[in-house]
Amino acid sequence: MTGDHDRITGHHDDAYPPEAERTFAALPPAGGRGFAETWWGRAWLKALEDSALDGAQLKLGRRHARAGAVGAVSVRPGRITAVVQDRDHARHRTDVLLPQLTGAQWDRFLDLVADRAGHLAALLDRDVPPVLAEDAAAAGIELLPGIGDLESECGCGAWDHCAHSSALCYQVARLLDQDPFVLLLLRGRGERELLAELQARSASRAGAPAGREAGAARAGAGVPAAEAYAARDILPPLPAPPPPVDVPGAAPVLGGGTPPAPGVAVAALEFLVRDAAVRAQRLLADALSPWHPDAPPPPALTPGQDAVRLAAA
Repeated sequence: MTGDHDRITGHHDDAYPPEAERTFAALPPAGGRGFAETWWGRAWLKALEDSALDGAQLKLGRRHARAGAVGAVSVRPGRITAVVQDRDHARHRTDVLLPQLTGAQWDRFLDLVADRAGHLAALLDRDVPPVLAEDAAAAGIELLPGIGDLESECGCGAWDHCAHSSALCYQVARLLDQDPFVLLLLRGRGERELLAELQARSASRAGAPAGREAGAARAGAGVPAAEAYAARDILPPLPAPPPPVDVPGAAPVLGGGTPPAPGVAVAALEFLVRDAAVRAQRLLADALSPWHPDAPPPPALTPGQDAVRLAAA
């Protein structure tokens, strides 16, 4: 429990916590601070506030959370759980449920993250840029809950969001601010599993052939003949191409026994280095291959077709 609480405060030793369930120690009272500072934390609370039918229960839940009445929070796929204490010291177990993503949705999400290094780097930096959520939504994947997605089960017997489930949601918003992988675990995948699958996708892309579009782009539109003829005596010879690289280079070990600077996640940085090596090897192999085997070069132009090409250029 201490290790996960340390992650929330920014001091963590294990970059890949247990998958099935994570438990966060009870957070201290919130005082006068807000419960969500990130846009995704605020979106989480908006889903709660748009779904709850009783505004008085929401207000009381905020008071409970602000006073530190929410105990340790357990997070697992589809469910968060905590014990919330009333002012009369009665304690109630409360659960908040969120639908998990389907296998097909996870496949699409992992593909779009693996295809864009910026998305991967943002996640490893505990960030969810709006463009990532927009790309996911365009692929039919809603990462954040909407109206009615957050359901509650509480020992107090309430059928709608009560003060206890509301307090739990407000407290979870603080956890989401610091670690969006909490949301992804709720949606069904833990951090270790996600990173392993992303690494596998990156590795498979290293040997994947480029599409026909890449071959067509390499063909280019050509250079006007007069321009090429005029520059024939001033252009230097092209350098020799670099040698091909069959496999990505081995990533260095960055630990070295020296403690990292504050805020530097060594495991995440090593992951990015490995991913960059895979992408670089793929780009080099692409550049050294004049035509993709699945996209043979177009037939040679006839003199008439070549004259049209030059005129168009």
